[in-house]
Order: sequence, then structure tokens, then C-alpha cells
Amino acid sequence: MRNPDPACPACGRLLPSAPQFLATLTACPNCLADLEIAVFPAFGRGPMVGRTAEKTSGDDEATCFFHPSKKASVPCDRCGRFLCALCDLPFGSEHLCPTCVQAAQKSGGIEGVVRARVRWDIIVWWTVLLPVLVCYFVLPITGLVAAGLAIWGLRRPPSRVARSRFSLIAGMITGLLFAGGGIAAYVALLMNK
Repeated sequence: MRNPDPACPACGRLLPSAPQFLATLTACPNCLADLEIAVFPAFGRGPMVGRTAEKTSGDDEATCFFHPSKKASVPCDRCGRFLCALCDLPFGSEHLCPTCVQAAQKSGGIEGVVRARVRWDIIVWWTVLLPVLVCYFVLPITGLVAAGLAIWGLRRPPSRVARSRFSLIAGMITGLLFAGGGIAAYVALLMNK
């Protein structure tokens, strides 16, 4: 598949498709509208063709576990199954089979396969602040729960989306302050009765 020819967003006329000329273009040659063009390194390059699996030529060659008619190129670094070029899934320096990648997706065993992580800092802050909005009497309990969740979250892998370590520590401190304040308020109420 070829890259589509670039066109001026104002008048719709095609622009020259030479990457070196496109990068220097600041106005449309036809309507003189201002343009800001970013040319990516892959612009103009055709599709990249993946590796193909070779058929075996005899009985003395190792074959792919998943495709018995294909020649094995590497073993899986996790389970040891022989893999053809189609089944070989490289992850960093490891070569894995589809079964091991699928198992790693479920268990989170490969760093590049992890799809999501729990944002413990958000859970901690909701646990701390929701009782303030709803009911003050549960603050000591939810403050301690939030502090416990923060400690638990600090031991888990950090979120890939945000830096949550500072937020977890701040949530833990706030939870402990709320718990202490709530307990002090209970003690003061009991002393006044």
C-alpha cells in the first residue's frame, strides 16, 4: 500500500510528494495558505515484508511445533518448543511461542506484555476523600484502610501512565492524619459525655 498523496487542507490541490521538498514547504503553491508539514521518516517507503517460514526439505530437520511442515528456526526460550519464522515472537532478547505469550498476558510475566496496571494512588485518594463528602464518622476506618492500600500499592509495580509514588505517599499520610483526627474526635466526644 502506498502513502496517499498529500493535499492542501485549504484548496484540496495535491502537493509535491517528494519528502525533501515537503519538509521545506511553508505555504501552498496554489492558494498560498499557510502550511505546517511534518514528514515522518517512513514517508514514501513501501510496506515492510515479514519473514516467511521455510518448508522442511527432509526428515533430518527440526520442525515447528505448531506447523509440522515448516522448518524450525529457533526454540522458545520459555517452554523449549521449536518454532518456525511465523511462530517466533521476539520480546527483547527472548524468542517466545504464541502459547507462552498468551500465558504471560494472563499472568503479567513479560514486561512488554503487561496491558494495564492498577492505579493504587487513585484508589487511596477515593478511599480518603469519599467519607469526607458522605459521612464523617467513618473517617478513622477509611483513613486506616487508605494507608494500608497505599502501603500495598507502594509494593506493587508502578503505573505506566503516571508517576503515582508521590501521590501514594501523600495519600497514606492524609489517610493517617484523617484516622488520627477521627479517633481524636471520638475520644473528645466520649470525654464530653
